[in-house]
Amino acid sequence: MKIYQLNLKCLKLEEMKEFYTNQLEMPLVSESGEYFAVMAGATKLVFEKDASQPFYHLCLPSGLPFFEYMYEKMSYLQLLLEDEEGHYSMFWQGKQAYFTDPDGNILELLERQYSWSDIEHVKGWYYVGEVGMPVKNIAQFKQELDSFQLTKYKSESDSFSFFGDTNGVFVLVKERRPWYPTDREATIHPIKVIISGDKAGHFKHSDLPYEITIRQEWNGSMPAVQVRVARPTKHIDKLLEFYHDGLGLKKIGEFRGHEGYDGLMLGLPDNSCHLEFTQTETEEPADLPAPTKENLLVFYLPDIFERD
Repeated sequence: MKIYQLNLKCLKLEEMKEFYTNQLEMPLVSESGEYFAVMAGATKLVFEKDASQPFYHLCLPSGLPFFEYMYEKMSYLQLLLEDEEGHYSMFWQGKQAYFTDPDGNILELLERQYSWSDIEHVKGWYYVGEVGMPVKNIAQFKQELDSFQLTKYKSESDSFSFFGDTNGVFVLVKERRPWYPTDREATIHPIKVIISGDKAGHFKHSDLPYEITIRQEWNGSMPAVQVRVARPTKHIDKLLEFYHDGLGLKKIGEFRGHEGYDGLMLGLPDNSCHLEFTQTETEEPADLPAPTKENLLVFYLPDIFERD
């Protein structure tokens, strides 16, 4: 179970952005006044501004050199957390340590081998390897997850359990159970996560603020989970009106003035398949090849009345 994207809430948006980009050295990929997104290795980590104080647990695996580098950095910043015996450096199938971010979230440094593929010598962060999910009833929550996603782990107890595999896990804990290595009780806050799975699916809990999207990877050496078809245009606003307002495609993103380009992304019909239009002021209309009668975009609508 690979964790492709993780959306969390945060209170101190600017402080969190500074910490994750400068102290944890995660590249900033997008931002606005309401959120920012960084790459934690292969995982896109999104923090959305909220008025309340959230509390999360994450695990960030890396190789030994980067682990030791970050351990020294967190030690210098006096952010490391000690265990019940007063140790800051621990060991569980590899070196581990815990520290906090500006919102007080507990993050775990973990020394591991890269497990998503056979790539060797990956530098920096690998991905988000664990996401803490406090629940009211672990057995019931696991039963709901089992209906659409597989796990290699059996239930450890009624207060703690892993769900997932060596590529990534949800750490299920009973609400109010303390997060190791502190005595701070686990509390429930919104989580949206995109993961890999044997089949595509979507799970939104009826009671808890958890939303999970599963994307099926292609077989073979190209584990793609998204497809985007892009074409240039000189009529980006008219195309927005046609595809979004007319056909009802969901606008999933846009950008303006990015290295001289404007862009518009539409879902076909969701975020797993995109149609993108790009426009630049530097090209004349004559520079854009006109589509031929063989250039088709085909929609298969099973309901004839909806189609008409």
